[in-house]
Amino acid sequence: MPRGMVLTDLDGTFLNSSGRISPENLAMLHRLGENDVVRVAATGRTLHSSREVVKHDLPFDYLVFSTGAGICSFEDDHVICAHELGRHDIHALSEFFLECEVDFSIHHPIPENHRFHWFAAPEPSSDLLSRLHYLKEFAIQGPYQQLSRATQFLAISTDGLAIIQELQRRFPNLSIIRTTSPIDGRHVWIEVFHPHASKGLAARWLCEELGIEQRHTMSIGNDYNDLAMLEWTNHGFVVANGPEDLRRRFLTAPANDEHGFAIAAEQWLQELNR
Repeated sequence: MPRGMVLTDLDGTFLNSSGRISPENLAMLHRLGENDVVRVAATGRTLHSSREVVKHDLPFDYLVFSTGAGICSFEDDHVICAHELGRHDIHALSEFFLECEVDFSIHHPIPENHRFHWFAAPEPSSDLLSRLHYLKEFAIQGPYQQLSRATQFLAISTDGLAIIQELQRRFPNLSIIRTTSPIDGRHVWIEVFHPHASKGLAARWLCEELGIEQRHTMSIGNDYNDLAMLEWTNHGFVVANGPEDLRRRFLTAPANDEHGFAIAAEQWLQELNR
């Protein structure tokens, strides 16, 4: 029986600013395994994108991807949990974002959700143009009417908070998650999912499946899409390079370039072993 669970975000948290894994963080993953602790990578990346930065030989047990819309076993990518939006939500959300005149994309069902249909604002953002440049082989420009299932919507805006508030008013049943643009750090990305999709709900689902008590859990992150995970786990850490308002709410760990994951996990593991 596992003794506990540790979940870590990837970009800006477990990975350093060069996208690499420090020897200290890798050693801590091994140490957690030796202590019968389940190790979970929890990322906003799709399954396809995740494998660009974390290969199968790393000592993780599970991968939570697409901000909790999907969960798979780490060693073989076998999907054990997935959530989707249906036709009604796809049409209603499409009309909403078209009305807002923002860039947005609709992502195919898991595990093909790296493929997406995209729509541009009258003045497309630099973020959208960058995504289309790097992901052009997976991008389809409109239309959305034939889609009956989707993993998520992703909208890009400089006025994201106002849009989020209106989304919450019109779609109170959906999971609406804010994150900072990983491309320029300025734009707000707004992700909309099935109501059961978040890193926090994924953590709870895994713990229930594995028989792990919530009081024996820890998570660490660096951005707003980690919020549900940080709130649900018993110990939540934010690395020093995360937003100040998150650092005020949770325990603070050293920055991702100072192997904050290893230091926070060591602190938590000592308490678990008392």
